[in-house]
Amino acid sequence: MTPVICELEAVDIAEACLLFQNVFGSAITPEHWRWKYLKGPRLGGINLIARGASGELLAHTGGSVFPGVMCGASRSMVQLSDFMVDSAARGGYSVSTVYPRLMRAMQETVAKRFTEPYAYGFAGVRQFKLGIRLGYYRVLQHYRPAYFAPAASSAWGSALWRAHSIDWDTARLDKVWSRRIAEIHRPSILRNGAYLAWRYRDHPVHSYQLWLLSHLSRDHGWFITRIMPNGEICVVDALLPAKTNASEMVAVLALAIAGSTPVLPPIYSWLFQGSQDSAVEPVVGGEFKLAHWHNDEPSPAFQPGDTDVF
Repeated sequence: MTPVICELEAVDIAEACLLFQNVFGSAITPEHWRWKYLKGPRLGGINLIARGASGELLAHTGGSVFPGVMCGASRSMVQLSDFMVDSAARGGYSVSTVYPRLMRAMQETVAKRFTEPYAYGFAGVRQFKLGIRLGYYRVLQHYRPAYFAPAASSAWGSALWRAHSIDWDTARLDKVWSRRIAEIHRPSILRNGAYLAWRYRDHPVHSYQLWLLSHLSRDHGWFITRIMPNGEICVVDALLPAKTNASEMVAVLALAIAGSTPVLPPIYSWLFQGSQDSAVEPVVGGEFKLAHWHNDEPSPAFQPGDTDVF
């Protein structure tokens, strides 16, 4: 019997979490799943599954859809994640097998439900090669961690800038975003206070720190950081002031961090790509094809927080 493609029901979330653990080797709780696919200021969530002849869950692919913007026009930003196939359902990849059937179903569902969608995702190199071969993905960017080098970062031009560690003041973040939204010329999620609160403040597993970036006491942007398991600090999200140097702004952040720790830990980001000698991250950013590729417009400028890994 050909596997049946349908949408995941709320009562099936625990089963999807078990498939996640079996495929990826790490656990996810139903509470984490609901945060990821049902909460936040989203336009919708899509969870498509394949069930076998006995009703067993064989595969899943998900999409989180948030309001977006580019050059003042509204977009639907569709992030695909958690494509997983049980080992019993793997094999060839003809047009009738689970992988391409789920991909086609996702294309059709997104096109039917959302206006001006831009779909994208992050996956390992091997998975992306398969998606490219079947015509569903194109690579946008391989990412290298760029480490902040204090000796090489002259902050003389940013002497009047300050980074302040603050609690999650969504109204204050909304004011910053409203001042900056006209400068967004690439497809981007609306990273307003509600989105940042959902993504970072309310994350069920990781903890993040918000830093407001100000000039002469006026807020112009932010950094969001996470202390990684190895003690390094990752800049997972940043809204930097227009026409400023990214390395100088990170120097401002480093100065603020140094004020609260005896030894400044390594700080890295995707804001300025590291040398070709540095190892690439284990995720690749790519566009998922819907009706057509968006070759005629700028690609999104992804940051670690755009993935579901950091």
